[in-house]
Amino acid sequence: MRGTFDFDPMQYDYGPATRAVRQILLEWAAVDWFVPPRDGNADALATQLFDEHIASAGAHAPELFPASTERLPVRSNWAAFSALCARVRGPGSEWDWKFNALKKLSVAHSKLRGWDLDDQAQPARQDAALEAPRPGALFFRYGDVVLWMGVSPKIDLAAGVPSDHLAAAAWYRSYADMDMTEALEWQLAEKSDRLDGNPFLPLLRCYAAGFYPFALGPTSFVLFAFS
Repeated sequence: MRGTFDFDPMQYDYGPATRAVRQILLEWAAVDWFVPPRDGNADALATQLFDEHIASAGAHAPELFPASTERLPVRSNWAAFSALCARVRGPGSEWDWKFNALKKLSVAHSKLRGWDLDDQAQPARQDAALEAPRPGALFFRYGDVVLWMGVSPKIDLAAGVPSDHLAAAAWYRSYADMDMTEALEWQLAEKSDRLDGNPFLPLLRCYAAGFYPFALGPTSFVLFAFS
């Protein structure tokens, strides 16, 4: 299942990082969600990509991304996928990967580069009617608050996900979308088209390879794929 945008990223200017932002958006739209990997070497590729992510992130925040991280590729079914979702999002979970590591990495980088979300949308004129931004905009100003627009491709999960696992799939997709947003923020803060230093890009490509990371702890990950 692939998603679609209601805009063409190639028609939008994102500043100095335009080409990189477009590439991230287009690669994210090309991800085929919740299907078994088609590449016979997908296990090795996903492990390599995840290792690249940890190494790149660890170069910026070694205390959050230790090199000794364990990652186990696993192929199974929807029941196993939903169980992993419940495990990492449950009230008893001791580790929130997105906020305890990835978000901290992104925030520290943006601060270092002097990038601030509040500066990313022009203040509306007092005499102008409130208008929603055109499709493709990354940010929206509402009064004094600037918000990410949420530019993830639209996808009909019900068309390919068993009904009793729809909630898990929708949650995980929104969970993964956070990584795409962090990848965009990293590039905008860099003000560069060079993607080779973006630690979130190999993580996005791990999803594209058909493997879905689950953090069981700071140094323990399952790379799940459907069999």
